[in-house]
Amino acid sequence: MSAFRQRVRDSLPASVVARVNRARLLASLQRERWGPRQRRINAAISVPGLPRARRRPGAVWGVCLARNEEDIVEHTVRHMLNQGLDGVIVVDNLSTDGTRAVLDALAAADPRVHVGVDRQVGFHQGAKVSYLSHLAWRAGADWIVPFDADEFWFAEGESVGDFLRHLDAGSAWCDFRNVFPTVEDGAVDFGRDQTVQVERHASAWLRVCFRSRRWVWVGEGNHALRDALDLPVRGLHMLHYSYRSLEQYSRKVDHGVAALEAAGKDASIATHWRLWATVPPTERDALWRRYLAGDGVAAEDRVVSVERVLVEDPTRWKTWDPDGRFS
Repeated sequence: MSAFRQRVRDSLPASVVARVNRARLLASLQRERWGPRQRRINAAISVPGLPRARRRPGAVWGVCLARNEEDIVEHTVRHMLNQGLDGVIVVDNLSTDGTRAVLDALAAADPRVHVGVDRQVGFHQGAKVSYLSHLAWRAGADWIVPFDADEFWFAEGESVGDFLRHLDAGSAWCDFRNVFPTVEDGAVDFGRDQTVQVERHASAWLRVCFRSRRWVWVGEGNHALRDALDLPVRGLHMLHYSYRSLEQYSRKVDHGVAALEAAGKDASIATHWRLWATVPPTERDALWRRYLAGDGVAAEDRVVSVERVLVEDPTRWKTWDPDGRFS
């Protein structure tokens, strides 16, 4: 910027500068929306049979990308439906396990589940979720909950769906706590009631859900809307089952980092994956045991241990924290 333009800018009221910056941001986002990258991403996703309908006030839909989540995806989708969601769009992203078969069985049993495919290997989560949100809007959604296949969302004293239907706001944040198997179990088994370790305090990171629009720009990691003006309200909570077993987590990280590289993402995205990926396979077992023991490491940074609480199968909760362990 030239010195003259800088002097002119400095002479303008802050409100004018804010409006100009806002207009420039929206123009940039619109170019991105209609640009070749987003068009390629949209073209790689298909959800056959998805209905088209006008927005139905109070209709809450979830959207989800899944890859190699055979052990958990049925449980999370059923949980989100039990939390009052009216519809769920789940797209399988090149899974090599039985994820697609699980999803097809879910869709055959429940008309609220709509299964699709994502044929692009690159990690473009924000752009992909933005397009899925557009599809949900087109199907009649009033609220959209972007969730991962390893996330169990809750509200306090009511379902997630009811919380959002009663909300007089444009978006809401969901805090989360990581879940680990116990040292004795070594892995999470959804086939039985199992005690797990849950971090006592929520992560500094948050997930966002929002009222549907024709198009929203969802940031990477589903942490925020890139065009948001107002801060989301609080009140939602989530248990994050990313760390279910050594084999599962190593596979998730290896596939995830490969997808990041394919998408050309910089090192600031998914730093916890990149950190684990630097650990040689021969050393991962020992580090995994330290993860479970909380021995001076945390899943997000491997530096500070995080206090945890033993909880008997919290996936059975209907509302957040019925025993008041995390208040």
